[in-house]
Amino acid sequence: MQQQNLDNVFNIILNSKYRWFYHLIFWLIVFSVDLTTVNAFSKNIYDLEFTIIILLLEMIIVYFNIYFLFSKFLVKGKIYQYIFYTILSIIIYIYLNHLFFYQESVIETLDPDNNQKYTTTTIISLMAFSFRMFSIIGTAVGIKFFKRYFIEQKQIHTIKQDSLENELRYLKNQINPHFLFNSLNNIYVLSKKNISTTSDSILLLSDLLRYQLYDCTKKHVSLDNEIGYLRNFLKLEELRKKNSEIILSITGDTFQVQISPFIFMPFIENAIKYSGLTEQPKIDIQFNITETQIHFLVSNNKTDATSTNKDGGIGLSNVKRRLFLLYENAHELQIKESNNTYNVNLILNKN
Repeated sequence: MQQQNLDNVFNIILNSKYRWFYHLIFWLIVFSVDLTTVNAFSKNIYDLEFTIIILLLEMIIVYFNIYFLFSKFLVKGKIYQYIFYTILSIIIYIYLNHLFFYQESVIETLDPDNNQKYTTTTIISLMAFSFRMFSIIGTAVGIKFFKRYFIEQKQIHTIKQDSLENELRYLKNQINPHFLFNSLNNIYVLSKKNISTTSDSILLLSDLLRYQLYDCTKKHVSLDNEIGYLRNFLKLEELRKKNSEIILSITGDTFQVQISPFIFMPFIENAIKYSGLTEQPKIDIQFNITETQIHFLVSNNKTDATSTNKDGGIGLSNVKRRLFLLYENAHELQIKESNNTYNVNLILNKN
């Protein structure tokens, strides 16, 4: 949330629609400093006119630097050329300052009886204006660098975000045909065993597909809807295997929780797959929702010879990648396997 607010602030600052306003503020500040500096070295009645001339010179030098020298030399790494032309432009600025201001104002006002062309005060004032010109250019170039850096970082972030969304979309789309293939295979098995249950299984499948196609097109879905989807899937499995012992227990409020869709499904599919190889499939699924976390546990029995770690299918590798992308620092996954059981313990932090 803080990052999003910061991005919004930067977007407003860098909005080209307000560029004239930011330039106006910048030059008003410079003008006030110029007027103060001129007043410090001269009491001439033409101080305002001189200050305006100085400001115009500074604007020419600064815009020449950030819109020409910056892109022509600095961005391309031609540092020495950039420094040379920057110093040259400041020397021209100092000469014009001396031409328009010091000869007619400083010398006459501060030391009218002195015939020297340069007084100590004149040299000090020239140095002060030179240092301030370096400061103005440095500030302008710094702002230009900051703007350029932020725009580049924003472009990189956008590219990464687009890449992430494309990968997540690809991973999510993998689940749909994978699930559909398994479901159709289950219905085919049912039609061979018991024709009367085929219609019920087709109805459940239609509900499952409706959820996939319409209800979970967003990035997040209600946990209650996701669990409802899992219930229908488990009912379909119970129709296929009458001797399956499937327990689904839920503790806590599921209505106010939002999650990414299909996070739990691969673990349940995996449990069904390997418990189905036993004579008496047993699957225990638990959801425990607290104020800060979603605690998901699934345990299934399996045969001694079965090793689920050797599974090279889409499901587990898919969901692990999605967990990394969606809940990188907000999840904990533990998978424990023994000779006869396989346990998954997943903790998701609420957003």
